Amino acid sequence: MTAPKSSRHMRFIAGPLNKQLLQNLLGEVIEPCTRVRAAVAYANRDNMQLFEACARHLKPLEFYGRYDHTVPVDPAVLKWFLDKASPNYHCKLVPDILHSKVIWWVNAGAYIGSANLSDRAWISNIEAGVFLPHDELAETGMERELLHFFEEVDDRSVPLREEIYLEQRQLADRRLQLSKQDYELEQQFDKERLLDKNRGLVFVETKRSTDKRFRKFEQEWNDTLQLMRSIAARVSAPGVKPGWIEDSVPPGVQADQFLHAYYYKQVKDGNRYPYEEFFARNSRNPELALREALEWWHAAEFDHSFEERTIYEWSPRLRELLARERILNLTEEEFVDAISRVHAIRAHAIKQENEHLGLPDKPQAGDDKVLKFGEWLWKQRSREGKTMLDLLNYVVWGSGHVAERIWNAIRSDDWAIPHIGLSSLGEIVGWARPDEYPPRNMRTSKGLRALGYNVKIGM
Repeated sequence: MTAPKSSRHMRFIAGPLNKQLLQNLLGEVIEPCTRVRAAVAYANRDNMQLFEACARHLKPLEFYGRYDHTVPVDPAVLKWFLDKASPNYHCKLVPDILHSKVIWWVNAGAYIGSANLSDRAWISNIEAGVFLPHDELAETGMERELLHFFEEVDDRSVPLREEIYLEQRQLADRRLQLSKQDYELEQQFDKERLLDKNRGLVFVETKRSTDKRFRKFEQEWNDTLQLMRSIAARVSAPGVKPGWIEDSVPPGVQADQFLHAYYYKQVKDGNRYPYEEFFARNSRNPELALREALEWWHAAEFDHSFEERTIYEWSPRLRELLARERILNLTEEEFVDAISRVHAIRAHAIKQENEHLGLPDKPQAGDDKVLKFGEWLWKQRSREGKTMLDLLNYVVWGSGHVAERIWNAIRSDDWAIPHIGLSSLGEIVGWARPDEYPPRNMRTSKGLRALGYNVKIGM
């Protein structure tokens, strides 16, 4: 199997600074590589991604870590290797002098940089490193340098054994007690200190600015939510609802499809979507514009096969997959099936470069790009290690107000995952809970704006 095209180019890996994360790189290169050789000084139990990926993909692994009194390699990592008891997984320790961060996915490429094997290093820290693809390693002579490097490291290493693990575990326990004492001292001081804690002007101003932006977003979201609920009640009422829509269809779903049809069949003009021109005209009397649009919706004769598919196939399927008791247990196939029915995600996926999705550099069918994008999303993690299922469950079923959950899902290190934004999440919440939250995406907002409502487009 050949490596995805994106993994054939040299890249600067700086974590969140440039959106190049090691965990994403791992997903690209683990399958095409033949084995993994890693010389990374520090390894933490919170990030076993490299080791587990090797186990899942049956890739031989040779790991070199540091050995000293600070317990640079977490005992849980050492135990992982001991428990495997396999000739495919070797752990060796270099006393005192190892400080490298090198991961070589043999025949796929190598990372050389500053990142240790920890969640902070892989997800949230600003790190600095480069990924060199296999072809470049071979052409520049770097492959020979790596071979020599690992030979020298190996000469200075000691294979892991049970006694070393027990020693390091005891040290870790002692260090934990010391850290607890230090933490208790800090807490006691903070309670009794004579001078107030100063977090700095940047922290204060940033916090104020962030709070202000959130409050503005929250107000706009809740205002538009209530507007959507009002439209949902009106569009689903007898005498307004088209005859081809059954009474059992949730009003929120009907509102979504009404706005969808209005935007594409009334606002669209050839290749233009002049919703701002409609807004300039209809903002003088949005109620009149809405009444006229509802009359058109009730009586209009057009091919509504797309709307019927959404109402009777996609919407029930999404509600089923995103149910509270189901959402965290979705398989990859079910997850991809779900997000392929979210219009905002479909539109975003189709715009992605073939290279990013690992597709050949030639025109691709939209459904193929959506499928590949879904498979890519499944592998993504937030900076704090949350999966897509964790994110969806939090946004749809988490505690607190939905506006706050969506805001956190987009902006916080805990939850934010690249390529998942306001439009996608607003729509997903609506498909999962249409009786409470009519689906809202960018297209919905543009439809509302075309009707004369002063809603915000995007964040």
